[in-house]
Amino acid sequence: MLDAQNRLSDRFLQLRENRTGPVFFIEHGLEESELDHLALAVRNEVRYHPPGDNWWRERPLPLLVCATEVGYRYRGNGTDYWPTLESDLRVSFDRYAREHIRDMFEACCRIYRGIRPPDSPWARIFHLIAWPITHALLPREFHYQLSTTLANLRTNLLMLDDASLCRAVRRAARYPSLRFASFLEDEDLVAPVVRALLNANDDRISQDTISRFGNDLRSNPDVRRNISYARKIQRNPPSDAPRRMPLSTVQGHLLVRRHTDDAMALEARFPQSADKNIDRLRRFLRRRRFAPKLWGVSSPVPSEQILSGVPFALKMNALPADEAPLFDQLSELGVADDLLPILESFRLDFRLPLLFAANADGDLARNLHGVDISEHREYWLLVERGSKVTVSELSLLGEIGPCVCYSLHAEEQAARIELERLGYRIRSGFAISFAGAPPLEADNPVPRFLHGDDRIVVPHRRHPPGTHIQLGSETIPFDTDLVRARVTQGEHVLEFSNPERTRREPFEGLAEYPVSPPPLCRIELGTTEMTVQALFGGRMPIKIDGSAPLAGLELTVELETSGQRVNVTCALDPLPYLVPGDHDVWDALLDNVDRERILQDPHPVLHARVGSLAAESWTLEQNLRPCWWVRDSLRFELQSELGPLEYGLIAVEEPAAAPTRGGSERLDEACLLAPLNPDEVELGPMARFATFFMAPDRLELAVPRMNKPRLVRTRRGHAGSLGIEDLTEAWFRWVLAESASAIADVRRRQVAAQLDSWLVEVVCGERWAQQETLLNASFADPWMLLSDELHDTGLGRDEYVGLSSQREESERIRLAVAEIRRTYPELWMRVDPPSDPNDHGTLLETSAYEILDRACERAYLKLAERHRKAGRIEKAAALKEADPGTAEDEWDRALERVKARSELRELGELLLPTDNAKQLIALDLEFMPLADIAEELRRWASGSTFFGRLPDDAVLETLLALWIAPETAVVRNWRSTLDHLLIERPLARAARYLALRARGAQLRGA
Repeated sequence: MLDAQNRLSDRFLQLRENRTGPVFFIEHGLEESELDHLALAVRNEVRYHPPGDNWWRERPLPLLVCATEVGYRYRGNGTDYWPTLESDLRVSFDRYAREHIRDMFEACCRIYRGIRPPDSPWARIFHLIAWPITHALLPREFHYQLSTTLANLRTNLLMLDDASLCRAVRRAARYPSLRFASFLEDEDLVAPVVRALLNANDDRISQDTISRFGNDLRSNPDVRRNISYARKIQRNPPSDAPRRMPLSTVQGHLLVRRHTDDAMALEARFPQSADKNIDRLRRFLRRRRFAPKLWGVSSPVPSEQILSGVPFALKMNALPADEAPLFDQLSELGVADDLLPILESFRLDFRLPLLFAANADGDLARNLHGVDISEHREYWLLVERGSKVTVSELSLLGEIGPCVCYSLHAEEQAARIELERLGYRIRSGFAISFAGAPPLEADNPVPRFLHGDDRIVVPHRRHPPGTHIQLGSETIPFDTDLVRARVTQGEHVLEFSNPERTRREPFEGLAEYPVSPPPLCRIELGTTEMTVQALFGGRMPIKIDGSAPLAGLELTVELETSGQRVNVTCALDPLPYLVPGDHDVWDALLDNVDRERILQDPHPVLHARVGSLAAESWTLEQNLRPCWWVRDSLRFELQSELGPLEYGLIAVEEPAAAPTRGGSERLDEACLLAPLNPDEVELGPMARFATFFMAPDRLELAVPRMNKPRLVRTRRGHAGSLGIEDLTEAWFRWVLAESASAIADVRRRQVAAQLDSWLVEVVCGERWAQQETLLNASFADPWMLLSDELHDTGLGRDEYVGLSSQREESERIRLAVAEIRRTYPELWMRVDPPSDPNDHGTLLETSAYEILDRACERAYLKLAERHRKAGRIEKAAALKEADPGTAEDEWDRALERVKARSELRELGELLLPTDNAKQLIALDLEFMPLADIAEELRRWASGSTFFGRLPDDAVLETLLALWIAPETAVVRNWRSTLDHLLIERPLARAARYLALRARGAQLRGA
């Protein structure tokens, strides 16, 4: 054994002297047969000399190399490392032996300049096995994930320094596992591995280790293919030429649309801004419910439509005043200094008269910039109502708000007279179109093509003699024949010339595909906790967003486990949309799978797909907490890196009590299993709350009877009373507990809700707690509340057409609400009470009430169609004739009640100071991450006079996390934040109010 120690020591000392970076114990340089011989020798010695024996102080490297080899080849999330090492060495390690192995790693790293584990969440949880796995450098578990990440890169990595290289690799990693994310955090690990895999000259890893990695990578066809593709990209890296900078202004366009019934509508469209902060601006405006009236005269336009890049309706009751700003009162919005210039860069010209060029179908026209127009097109002229055109022969198309629209054909004499009077120059332009390969981006003002593509010029009429095309130094006569232009790399101009004018058509040729534009639809997981326990606990929301507010999409969620696939499909409302952890789709999915099967699968996979627009997959992990529960046929066992831990029981009747040792868990009784005084220094703060709730297969689902203790407004209770810290610990135990069945999870949530109410009573006061109970103040979806309102008030119902059953009435309401949501997704953004108390006008514009009534009418039509298909012709005819019209004031009262309930305004009235409560009530928290909610809490608190020195941002985030994301709060210094809840009741109420409105949408996975 000493010979092996000396040989390995010489090897690692040589590596240390010949490089500047760290040494990895996987670089031992031993052949496979030598490794087997070394493992046999260690196995024989460790039976007589446990790791804590002084015998290993003189010869630690053989044991550490064996531990590193297990770290290289084993697959798992951390819970199976010690069983694998013990199986290899045929010996059991208690907690002290495991700590001694960790100490040996640390001591040898000081001698040989070995690498230390990164400071990452996974390494902090599994701080013992992080040493051998880090020294394994590139474990087999990472081979596929890293190869896929490298294949996704479109950056010339070899020209980057190590820090930039690591940032690029982290950006390309899609939903990495916690272990792989830990690997990516360490620059000393990632940089040498990536450079070695991409055939770069790098001496920070020994050549024999690189060869070993290469052989293992080639053994997997998928990995081999990904690495080959990544190397090909690096051999032909993307051009580093500077890109064309976006325009300083975002110039919008006006459109006029003519519908089949000859109705005219005005639309507008802004191109998507290329500013890097546009996503931040989108989120800020969304949570502010920013819906400006353009120039102060249009109907409100939600910010999502302005930033979507697609046309939106522009309804105007009056013409804008001269020099009126596009967006008014931006200073009052509180936009950050780096975001305000983006909004100020938006431009949309509306100075009449306006000329629009109509398309070939005659149903859409886009406004023109400039004065040169072609005589071979149809144009639409928009003028103010009441304006007199000089030529009476112009054809009137229709009226649009305060404007009138005429049709003009430039080749007609009457139209030419009017156009020339308005200052336009009519040219006999080039009637051409282009065929061949489509441009790479639809909206780029200069079309871009790949090198080798063809642009084919197609004439639409005979052009005058002398017309020709100039491309570089080549001149081509142009009459009626097609002209083919081959795209080469660089910037080019097709120049069309005739005796009257010249037209230039620039285009650009690229060597490879550019970086993809933002996807039309994207799917994101709303939590970093990609675990089976998060899935069972309702902590895995899915966010579906896109560059436009698409509607009518369907989401398919699929769970793949142990070779079986189960999927569920649900309809989505207009984007952006959040599928929270308590959505019906999760219940339907988990009802069709065996939880025991999922718990036994080491790597179940969750898939999410939105039609053919977007798809994502996430590999779920098991037991990422420092303690995990193992169940055999008779009892439970609590395991950790240190070995088995003691645990006790907490009865449902006394949920806030401490766990008690003794007794045995019975499967016919519900109880909580909780660790007894775990070593938080070694295992971390999460160990205390690694709990498990067990319950029999059958339970009465009524809320169980729980003995309410005496509550005191102190940190700790005494003589049987409970303080805020006692209640918070109890809340964490129950809300973070795992459950093995859906029935058990229902009971666990009931108990957690009761503890939550007790905690709120201490923190926010009895009046607040009573108001929460009256309101049922868990987050209320306004669309669900609208369904209740329609049911209670009979809105949208035709009293003369009776429905046969309560079920049919519920279906009518469901169809009506779904239709309203589809046709008027921005409804709640538009429902705002008048700023002037004396203004008794309607909440919405007249056309909005027509949309609501038509939606209720369509619900009857759909019911009629169902009856017709079932053969009930008379019933179908009666439903088809239904007239569910509702007065505007009735809609106003109903919508105002729904919005008030969804915003929890009764609780908002208890916020102090009340003048500032509107700041919090007006927020739309549905898609806000925890940090943004904390920012809004700070903004509110800084405007009140109740506080002295405000807590810092970390404290505010932790305060909110107590109720929004308890898993996050546990690993932070949550105990120190309790003092702020005790001292500052206004701050506690504000945090609770924001949490109530946010956690139902984001749940605990924010």
